[in-house]
Amino acid sequence: MKVTCPGCQAKINVKDIKHIKKKGLHVEKQCPSCQVWFSLNTTLSFVKMLGVSLLLITSLLNLSGTKSEYSLLFSSLGFVGIVIALLITFFGKNEIVAKRKN
Repeated sequence: MKVTCPGCQAKINVKDIKHIKKKGLHVEKQCPSCQVWFSLNTTLSFVKMLGVSLLLITSLLNLSGTKSEYSLLFSSLGFVGIVIALLITFFGKNEIVAKRKN
């Protein structure tokens, strides 16, 4: 998968990113070309985690043996959650966190 650096607009293969900082659920990456630190927009990160959580919760509810009339509802909500998470993962925009070199 390739990402675009918001600093220099270079297309970067994810495997080429060597420096990564993890701050809880928030992940920052450093561009190998211009040394800018960038990450997914904070709001998009929150929505992505919300989508994954929705999938997890609805899957657990389906596994727990809830009534069959709710099973289709939970499956549909889980599908919506994972679609949201995938869309943000592949089409979400990155933003610059810091322009300093390490």
